[in-house]
Amino acid sequence: MTVDVSKITCEQLNLEKLAVTSRDVMLWLSGYYNGKRSNTILEPETVKTNGEKVNSYCYKHSDMTVMDAVKNVLGFDK
Repeated sequence: MTVDVSKITCEQLNLEKLAVTSRDVMLWLSGYYNGKRSNTILEPETVKTNGEKVNSYCYKHSDMTVMDAVKNVLGFDK
């Protein structure tokens, strides 16, 4: 099984309509964006807090992709 994270929508994440858990997606996204910034430090509390922010944003923007939500909420594309 493979999952194209770039296509996961906020609705899919919030309603757990995925073959993986939302926690797995958030951990993957954290690693992806931190890797792009050469940050090798894992801060579990930060991952949790950021996940809550993204989930809250996603409830209001269900058609948006999760990756776009992360960029908008956390500015991880910078």
